[in-house]
Amino acid sequence: MTRYDPATGLAEDTFGLARLDDGGRAFHALVRPDGSIVDLSSDHPDQDSLYGDWDRTFDELRRTAQRASSDGDLSGYRVLTPTVRPQIFCAGSNYRQHAAEMYTFNEGEYQKSRRAGESDEDFFARNLEFVTQRRAAGMPFIWLASHGSLIGPDDDIELPAVGVQHDWEAELTVVTTGAVPRYLDPDAAGDHIAGYTIGNDMHSAEMFSRSDIKWNADWIAKQQPTFKQAGPFVVPRQFFSDRRAMQIRLDVSGERMQDWPADDMIFSPEEYLAYASERVALLAGDLLMMGSPPGNGAVHGGRWLVPGDTVEISITGLGRQRHRVVAEDTAGRAPHYGRPPFDGPDTQE
Repeated sequence: MTRYDPATGLAEDTFGLARLDDGGRAFHALVRPDGSIVDLSSDHPDQDSLYGDWDRTFDELRRTAQRASSDGDLSGYRVLTPTVRPQIFCAGSNYRQHAAEMYTFNEGEYQKSRRAGESDEDFFARNLEFVTQRRAAGMPFIWLASHGSLIGPDDDIELPAVGVQHDWEAELTVVTTGAVPRYLDPDAAGDHIAGYTIGNDMHSAEMFSRSDIKWNADWIAKQQPTFKQAGPFVVPRQFFSDRRAMQIRLDVSGERMQDWPADDMIFSPEEYLAYASERVALLAGDLLMMGSPPGNGAVHGGRWLVPGDTVEISITGLGRQRHRVVAEDTAGRAPHYGRPPFDGPDTQE
């Protein structure tokens, strides 16, 4: 039976990679399960060096983990985002249960397809059938997030002055290698996964739908500062022969909101990387957030994040995050545009 060290949440005989801050210097470090670290800055001063030639680097890191002396303990450092200014690719509607819940319970544009008098149960069944048949028979869907929204695993989440339906989405997150070729086949794409980390793809639900544009959706609502959290570690893919052992859990102020197998996806990370390689250039240290399992705020009776909450996230073998939720300091300024217009069956205040 696999043992996970309580200091880090890492499994025995593995290691993680982290970006650490000692108060004046940011550097990459190898983190052992007991929390001891090895400073990698002399050999790997940046993420291109660390993730660029991944298979060679992994063999080197494994020897380092076994032989090198410790340069300190993780508790003496602030843990930063795992990579610097990554492209953040986000998988849309990639867990059947979550997608059907979102289409059923979220307000705004989602409710336009509800039939008159249709119950939640019947609407959910139709949405689940849509996800099962159309998504699985189609192709992955990706949207791109801004690295300006990215924070580390222990930083505060700042709720903005616009919107109140601030929601969570704990997600298994892929970290890419360097030299990812164009037009990957899914069977070869796994070689370009360096490792996995924890992500949270937050959004303000009522900010997403708008009816003054024909496509009825505004993806910038998912880009608020602090709304993408990642880390603490990048754990090499070589330690995960079977992703089915990974469980995603998210608690809000001590209450379990999400608890789902990480590998219960419509499209796999390998399929998503193949799809992405046909559309964009993938770079060393990019993040691919693989979509949310079920259990978002609308399903919990409209339980949204508010100042004073805490958000704790863990994924088996990848460690854990903990965030305070605070109100954004607007320096006395008020929003000019506010919430977008929406014409439809929308009940939000």
